[in-house]
Amino acid sequence: MGGVDRMVWIALAVSAVAVAAALAWWLRRDRPAAGRAARGPQNAPEHAWGPVLDPEAAIAFTEGLRAFHDEGDAVLLELSQSAVVTPDPPRAISLPLLAEGFAARGEAALHDPEGTVRELVAGRGAAEGPGVLHLRPAWLDGMVDGMDRWHFAEAVQEIVCSPPSAGVTAWKAEEETGVLLITVRPSAGEGENTVMIDLARVLDRYREAREEQPGAPVDALLRAVVSHAVVSGGPGLTWTRPPTGEQDGTLLSAATAPSALR
Repeated sequence: MGGVDRMVWIALAVSAVAVAAALAWWLRRDRPAAGRAARGPQNAPEHAWGPVLDPEAAIAFTEGLRAFHDEGDAVLLELSQSAVVTPDPPRAISLPLLAEGFAARGEAALHDPEGTVRELVAGRGAAEGPGVLHLRPAWLDGMVDGMDRWHFAEAVQEIVCSPPSAGVTAWKAEEETGVLLITVRPSAGEGENTVMIDLARVLDRYREAREEQPGAPVDALLRAVVSHAVVSGGPGLTWTRPPTGEQDGTLLSAATAPSALR
């Protein structure tokens, strides 16, 4: 990665505390305590995201996200995972990427925050790339080896996230849209980051592996496929911001540790 690109992404990682706090408040304001706890491990930290925004821009960006959500677009804002997931079309988009675009719009964004957020989601989400994952509608109809889409998503999540591995601080499987969000916090370095994994492409690899190994146990085969997907990276896996070597290593350790492959 070039020096300019790294500087841009480092800027995206700088804390926008006012935005995060305000967005966290309205996302939680009507949710019962049990519902909040179900979204991830208890006391999961909400890590910083976005570029430096002055207070006015921070408020505008938060209001734009809230209006976009409340207009009935069924946008799933996963604050602790720094991602926006949209069911139609199915996309997973980095919140730091959207916040960087909002900051670049300047005064225009302040005058029309909802329209700016809507345009950014459509524009930044149009092409798959770093921080943007295109998902597949109806990614699993029916069953595969006795698993429906909910059980397949849970099985993939279980491999990487249970029992909780060192450095994995939050996780969320969105079985309807087909994305798995995993947040890691290395012991040192640049803090938390989130990987977004397309479950449809994991499913494709699983079906290919099943054809090659028709007699393999389900658990062992899926574990091998998931571990290979994490190790190889490529299409179907991206981060909300470019990972450091330590962040990559944390995810790799979680996916391949004996405790995860038991």
